[in-house]
Amino acid sequence: MSRTTILETIQRTLIEILDNNSLKICEQTRADDVADWDSLNHVRLLISLEPTFNIRFEPEETTDVKNVGELIDLIQKKLR
Repeated sequence: MSRTTILETIQRTLIEILDNNSLKICEQTRADDVADWDSLNHVRLLISLEPTFNIRFEPEETTDVKNVGELIDLIQKKLR
């Protein structure tokens, strides 16, 4: 699956979670860059992405994710 497709999916999911239709993210976007992207909404994002991509995140995998690009890397690794 392409990075662009994964990025678009993450963006759509975040738009729903944060109820912010004007949200735009890129691979360099960090949670600190987005209003309301706190630890609870981060967990909600990960939980929402699991069935979407048919993957399962382990807690230790997600603690080191620093930006959207690293989340994409992790998703692509899980999809292999």
